[in-house]
Amino acid sequence: MTTAVKIEELEKLVFKALKNIGYSDNDATVMTRVMMHAEVHGNNQGISKLYRPQDMGFNPKAGELIFENESPQGVVVNGNQRSGMVALSAAVEKAITKAKATKFAICGTKNTYTSTGMLAYYASTVAKEDFIALVMAGSPEMVAPVGGKQAVFGTNAMCFAIPGPESGPLILDMATAAATLFGTISYKAAGKQLPEGVAIDKDGNPTRDPTAALAGAFQAFGSYKGAGLSLIVELLTQVLSGGAIPGGEGPEAHVGTGRKWREKNWANTVIAIDPSLLMPLAEFKARVAEVCTHVKGSGPRVTLPGEIEIQNRDKNLAAGALNISTGLFDNIRNLANKKSKL
Repeated sequence: MTTAVKIEELEKLVFKALKNIGYSDNDATVMTRVMMHAEVHGNNQGISKLYRPQDMGFNPKAGELIFENESPQGVVVNGNQRSGMVALSAAVEKAITKAKATKFAICGTKNTYTSTGMLAYYASTVAKEDFIALVMAGSPEMVAPVGGKQAVFGTNAMCFAIPGPESGPLILDMATAAATLFGTISYKAAGKQLPEGVAIDKDGNPTRDPTAALAGAFQAFGSYKGAGLSLIVELLTQVLSGGAIPGGEGPEAHVGTGRKWREKNWANTVIAIDPSLLMPLAEFKARVAEVCTHVKGSGPRVTLPGEIEIQNRDKNLAAGALNISTGLFDNIRNLANKKSKL
């Protein structure tokens, strides 16, 4: 079952729920903005994160953000156990500022242990300033390599955003896993089975049961190619930006267990590139738009990356309301009204 909820009402409830979990006004505002962006665009990295409030990972002892190893073109944001969304938002702001001054920036985050949400939110923020954006999100052990049954990689999402098209930046936002944590939680909340071939149980057997998958591991999309991309994202986030890395002593890792889960140190990386390093900006954007137009016109059913999300956004904003799983909406409303127990 679903419940139609006005967007404005839902946004207020999400903010209140985050406040009741313990987040400050500033952090709750940033997190609400990120989650509602995903929800309006029809992405499963939105308010499903509030289905189980404990998954938000609020830490009452979290400190202020610390900016480390800063240079004209780079910085690592030490999240100091704050929300991953808050730390990554700060890294994006730094990347934009530095890229405006130097035409290139690479900024990382570390020392957070909660989801950063829909990466397109951050990449589009960079691209709307006329920079090419690459945002990568490391995460804890959830995905087994091809041929393995132990979780090693995170879902390790990556997002490219390229300015040019009149409708806004071209955005490719994808996890390197065949399933995501909060996507699986959404299936569980809706009482649905997972698609075939996206997860294994704790014994390494294929499963469609979301509960069994959450006790086992997800699989990489596209077999070896997806697993290879996942490894690259692992190296450019967890390794490069200073997060925890898989391995070490301990039992077999499954969803919810492993070194990265134990150390609570997940990492992200943002890269911003000024196209004018290679050609005038206007020429670059015109060429991007020309290619996108040609691709779109190459067949009657061609869809560009991010196009479906734009259609979802326009439809939802026109309706002024979103259809939310009734169970999820009840949880958020109860939490906003202090009726939920963390």
